[in-house]
Amino acid sequence: ASGASNLYKRWALYAVFRMFTACDSDDDVNDGEDPILGTWFVVDLENAFSDDELSECNMNSNITFHADNTADSEFYEEVEGECLFEADTSEWKRETNGQYTFDLPFFGRQRGDVEFIGNSQFKFSVPSMPGVSLTFEK
Repeated sequence: ASGASNLYKRWALYAVFRMFTACDSDDDVNDGEDPILGTWFVVDLENAFSDDELSECNMNSNITFHADNTADSEFYEEVEGECLFEADTSEWKRETNGQYTFDLPFFGRQRGDVEFIGNSQFKFSVPSMPGVSLTFEK
């Protein structure tokens, strides 16, 4: 049961990273910049397959999207009582259909849908993982 719980938690965190990449950016920018630009923190996980919730440690996870289509991410996970992180730099892309594609720690390159909520949040969902979504906040 513990192994399955950890697997669901990793999938959930993966989804969180995807949301960061497909996330909202400064809506007050009117110079044609992609709204995903900026730093986003994961604040909520919806997972139809598990009751797992994000820990205080997990919510330090963030991704910063840059105008040159690179993204810096930090994935935080509690290991033996310590909050540790793994950093990564990858490329991101906005697809013609409005989806975003980017590399996620542990899961590789993924594509997903982004739903902006106001000026400072977005919800990210991945078609290959129905029932799982992450919400990010600036």
